[in-house]
Amino acid sequence: MTKRITDTSIKLFLSSSDKEWCFDSRRVEFRANKKRTGGTFYDVVYQGKRKIRTVLGKWPALKASDLFKRLSEIRTQLMAGERTGSKVDTVTDCGVLLLWFVDHIENDKSFSRSYVENSYSFIHSHLIGCFEGVSVKGLTRNVVYQRFYKVKMSVLELSSIRTIWGVLKRACSLAAKLEVIAADPLAGVGWKDFSNTKERPKSGRLKVHHLPMVASEINKAQFTRRLFFMLQLCHGTRIGETALAKWKNFSLEEGEWYIPAEDTKPKVEHRLPLAPEMVALLKQAKASSRGEYVFSRCGGIPISKVTANNWYKDLRSNLDVYFTSHDMRKLANDFWMHEGIDSNVREMLLNHSRGDLEGRYESQYAWPLMKEAVGKLTGEVVF
Repeated sequence: MTKRITDTSIKLFLSSSDKEWCFDSRRVEFRANKKRTGGTFYDVVYQGKRKIRTVLGKWPALKASDLFKRLSEIRTQLMAGERTGSKVDTVTDCGVLLLWFVDHIENDKSFSRSYVENSYSFIHSHLIGCFEGVSVKGLTRNVVYQRFYKVKMSVLELSSIRTIWGVLKRACSLAAKLEVIAADPLAGVGWKDFSNTKERPKSGRLKVHHLPMVASEINKAQFTRRLFFMLQLCHGTRIGETALAKWKNFSLEEGEWYIPAEDTKPKVEHRLPLAPEMVALLKQAKASSRGEYVFSRCGGIPISKVTANNWYKDLRSNLDVYFTSHDMRKLANDFWMHEGIDSNVREMLLNHSRGDLEGRYESQYAWPLMKEAVGKLTGEVVF
């Protein structure tokens, strides 16, 4: 335990302590999150022997120095909320609203893990810095333009700014819907108020002529990483879909891989063919598997996207071209286009949103063509 909590002591606590929490003499408790990348401040009171904790905010979005400067004010807001039974009185600051949204989506299972991770990053890296200290009622079109859009235009791509804007919009609309705030301040504000520019899809950093070089490097990797890279590249899957792969969703005898709807971005079940070379690798991996997930450090939980991204960091360290996991997905598409694979088949392999016409096309014609496409790419990658 410590008598005083500071930003410096929190950093030391997260990096060196095995304890989950520490206490400040000003009746504030700090609890680390599971990954020990941050944590939550709680106001602590006792009712007899019962310990009552109330959330004050999350670190590092809310710095310890700022918390203790405003501690009396925040406690007053909390007490007002308890008396009225309404959260409308407690959330008047945009920074507090964003922290509420982070806490909500972390505990609401209707939000995908990737959305939660991305939103957490956007809020802590961009939105908090732009809007902390701004009142919810003061969040106008001009404030968003001056504090966010105009500032981020110099450091981020337009597509990234739009994605982050979407998180801000959703936070406000959901808070208003759940009556956490009195009204949505951005109800009449849309992305077109800031930009009418149509975003052009970026071409991949990896080109088809890079494929032999990338495949050679993949084949040098440790077996589990090698299988991960190959499974994603040969099928054009997303990094999160690949990381969540379960043995029960593979039919190795039939040569098929089913990705459940809840694990895909469009929330549609995805069915993919497996080439014989990939089936052989999967059977080899399954023989020594310890759990339900194909890629897992301890058998019980899948690897995180952070781990998978670190694998990619190591993979590209010996190559002269920078790329990400998404560039592998684009490389798969470019290879299939180079090989003359029909555009509808490529869309199906990539699991892009499709209408009824494409669905009928898939059931009648596409599966043999999908097998052909995957087989060609696997033949180039698996040595």
